Amino acid sequence: MLIGTMLVPVQVASAQDAPAETAVHEDIIVTGSRLVRTDLAAPSPTTVVGGADLQLSGSVTIENTLNEFPQLAAGQNSNVNAAGGSGVLTANLRGLGATRTLVLINGRRFIPANSDGQVDLASIPDVLVERVEIVTGGASAVYGSDAIAGAVNFLLKKDFSGFGFNYLYGETFKNDGASHKIDATVGANLDEGRGNVTLSMSYTKRKPVFQQHRGFSSVALDTINGELVPGGSGSIPGTRIGLTASTLAQLQGVNLTPSGPCTAITGIRFGVNGEVLPYCTPQNAFNYSADNYLLRPLERTQISALGHYEITDGVEAYAEAFYMRNVNAFQQAPDQSTLQTPGLGSTQLLIPNYATNPTLAPAVRQFFVDNAAVFDTDADGDAIVINANRRSTELGPRHYAYERQSYNLTGGLRGEFGLGSGTWRWDSFFQYQHSRTDQLNTGQISLTRLAQSLDSVVDGSGQVVCRDTSRGCVPASVFGIDVLDPSAATFLTPPRASVESFSRTVAGASLSGNLFEMPAGPVPIAIGVEYRKDSYSFLPSPQDLAGEYGPSSLAAASGSYNLKEFFGETRVPILADVPFADSLAIEGAARYADYSTIGSVFAWKLGGEWAPVRWLRFRGAYNSAIRAPTLNELYRPMGRSYGSGEDPCVATRQPTSAQQQLCISQGVPAVDLPNWQQGTVGMTALTGGNPALQEEKSKTWTVGAVISPPFLDRLNLTVDYYNIDVTGAIASVNTDQTLTDCFINLDPNSTTCRAIVRLPNGQVDYVATNLQNIGTLAVRGIDAQIDYRVDLPDALAIGGDLARLDFQVVASWMLERSTQVLAGQPKRDCAGRMGGGCTGYGIYGTPKLSLKTNLTYNSGPLTLRGSMRRVGVLKLYPGITAAVQRTSPQYYFDLSSQFRITSFAEIVAGIDNIFNKKPPIMGTVLAGDANTDPSLYDVIGSRYFLGVRFKF
Repeated sequence: MLIGTMLVPVQVASAQDAPAETAVHEDIIVTGSRLVRTDLAAPSPTTVVGGADLQLSGSVTIENTLNEFPQLAAGQNSNVNAAGGSGVLTANLRGLGATRTLVLINGRRFIPANSDGQVDLASIPDVLVERVEIVTGGASAVYGSDAIAGAVNFLLKKDFSGFGFNYLYGETFKNDGASHKIDATVGANLDEGRGNVTLSMSYTKRKPVFQQHRGFSSVALDTINGELVPGGSGSIPGTRIGLTASTLAQLQGVNLTPSGPCTAITGIRFGVNGEVLPYCTPQNAFNYSADNYLLRPLERTQISALGHYEITDGVEAYAEAFYMRNVNAFQQAPDQSTLQTPGLGSTQLLIPNYATNPTLAPAVRQFFVDNAAVFDTDADGDAIVINANRRSTELGPRHYAYERQSYNLTGGLRGEFGLGSGTWRWDSFFQYQHSRTDQLNTGQISLTRLAQSLDSVVDGSGQVVCRDTSRGCVPASVFGIDVLDPSAATFLTPPRASVESFSRTVAGASLSGNLFEMPAGPVPIAIGVEYRKDSYSFLPSPQDLAGEYGPSSLAAASGSYNLKEFFGETRVPILADVPFADSLAIEGAARYADYSTIGSVFAWKLGGEWAPVRWLRFRGAYNSAIRAPTLNELYRPMGRSYGSGEDPCVATRQPTSAQQQLCISQGVPAVDLPNWQQGTVGMTALTGGNPALQEEKSKTWTVGAVISPPFLDRLNLTVDYYNIDVTGAIASVNTDQTLTDCFINLDPNSTTCRAIVRLPNGQVDYVATNLQNIGTLAVRGIDAQIDYRVDLPDALAIGGDLARLDFQVVASWMLERSTQVLAGQPKRDCAGRMGGGCTGYGIYGTPKLSLKTNLTYNSGPLTLRGSMRRVGVLKLYPGITAAVQRTSPQYYFDLSSQFRITSFAEIVAGIDNIFNKKPPIMGTVLAGDANTDPSLYDVIGSRYFLGVRFKF
């Protein structure tokens, strides 16, 4: 077993060192197995994180602590802004994705926070956590779908007695990101230990950190001519119209001479009073970083209740209730609309009666009059503008607020009975879980209302009014700086509210005990059944249902599925206490499930362990597992979202002659190719669910060793190799991969090339990226861990108490993390790589070598811990052109302490990232809007925490 706390190695060593006739074993069940066992030899590689470790971390959300362990790859955390969506903080074992990592509470599924069924780690009541067990060998045969990569099981305290109160304050040394966390817990034992009731409440509030307040993220950095330069978005204040060189040459009455440095003129822009000016790439790009979050704000309330009572000898009733209210948000720069009129073609904006339109500035009216041949080709008096983008700074930043309320109710009966010479344990339970997320977006322009505002007239009293006065229309123009007054801004940006709900019902029963005795020991068995039903619904805003946001309007969606499962598990001891076989055993597990969506599936596991001597144990397992598609993957409506990527036709990519011909065939004007620039940051992806999806299938095998050498007491070493292959993986070819594949194969009729849709001016409109069972995923690697405890001399002790030093190293080498989403193409191995679809907006890096070390001193009232964490190197993916070729390894050092003042009070304090290590700068192309990977690196900087705890 991979040991993760300082206490467990001592328990293991003590059990091994004790004489056989005096050894006392306690029946336990470890994560990854339902069998009753009398040892800590886990069936799969398992890391254990103690509750004390969580309390020493000083984090107000539990994902920060867990994600420091190398087995968990980068994923959604509190530092991911827009790509983090509704703020569901997830666990991502082996970099296979949060949907392939199962999160449990006391061995049972916990409240799903979204339509993917993912658990928000912020909803875990961390003050009640006794320990966390992280199983990394695959666990679908034991727990069912979603556990392809493994499971994270939070085990809660059972018999809390008394009253506890905690307060924790934290803040960065830049005086931002302040957080407050208050916990209160009360518990009592009942009827001389027959039962216990515990009630816990927690409140957390955290302020944000902005990108503008950190040097590395304050300005968007684009890649131009192989260098990182200040850049940003082509959606700018005043409005930009992207135009080809041939169209620019046709313009009349416009001075296209730049007033300063200009790499390339790729369109026009409108300045103060509607003055028409040349648009220079990248000099006139808008820096969108200032308003973006580096740390999302959070307000959270948690109420948890646990209870159990022995109603008769051998029968116990138990119940759990959890409630959580979480308010979080992400924020972006002011609205960056691609201006268009609903009902017209993509990116086409109608300007009614441009020659006399009273909302337009005189300079704007004159521009359209002078260039009617370009914008009014049918001479009907209405102009059609294509590819106009505007940054409406008059509106303030776009704000996306999420309020999630969820609850979990669990009730059950469990007990034991004697049968023959053994004891059998049984458990039956029922769960109901529900979460509701209310989303409120502000600062987004309704395209329908914009079209209504642009169509204005002068009424009989000489006032400029909308031709259609419904909805309280206010006339408005979008051409020029600061042309939207507060009344127009309010009309154009109605609050955009939506509701997402998820419900789950679970019922299950299990039985476990020893089937019979063999010479080497008992043969335990566990069997059980489970029923689960998941339901989901999404109701967008009335404006979305009316199509007011054009192609970005959201549609209503709903769906459900149910399943019935039967499972069993056993372990057969073959040899014990004989030469060269202190123990030898095999074990197996199987699970049959019948889904209403994909039909019948089967998962199984076969493993074994061999200990030639008491201090050396070898273990191995093979898992055949499945993952059913989530409700989101099945039923999500088609919609547009942001995706990473760069147009292969841009001049800085130096496209070959064949690639240039493909660019021209797709619609890029040949005359513009020598200076072709991308008009926006990233790409627009068109994606949605697929009801025809089938299950993923995986094969996992692990082999390892646990060593506790007798010549060095209290030393535990573990080494494990893992290999996971997933076929039929539910995936989409992301925007970056689509563009890369198309321009490598150069086949305009290929699936990837046909997925690229361009506007009439050659700019990419969107890239279609639908979900399919097309992928293969493969991860291989080695985990290693060292735990060592040593007693210190009395001179280093405090107050006559014993002093000890605990040392721990956890390391992980990711040998391969490859994906293949295109048939006939080689695998894309992203282990230790960046770019080329391995990193980018919403795509997080996976270094090859990561490790975490802890050095802990304990004596009497004092605990001191020093920690070091290493994030490995990322190298540029072969064949990709970028300004950054590799990142350097990052080392972070933390220090925390705990001091007991009295028998009922203690203080805790610490500093994270002591040396204020800054993240490597990668630029927007490789890493997204923060210029670095916020899920992988520490983007906040040095920070401290200070708290008090009382226990009566």
